[in-house]
Amino acid sequence: MKKLRKFLVLVCLGCLGYGIAKVLETDEAKETLFGLLGEDLYLAIQDKVYLLGDLLMWPIDFVRALLP
Repeated sequence: MKKLRKFLVLVCLGCLGYGIAKVLETDEAKETLFGLLGEDLYLAIQDKVYLLGDLLMWPIDFVRALLP
């Protein structure tokens, strides 16, 4: 039962993160964040998010490169 609960919490957090990412991809949200945070901080956060995405995707990309 504990494993199921942990799995459901992870699924909910993943869905929440995906929804937030989709909202932040809109141009209006980008402009608002850029205005609130300033250029340097916004670009630093954006670089860290892209790096995190690359780190999470490298095993999948590695396997895809090995497949014919």
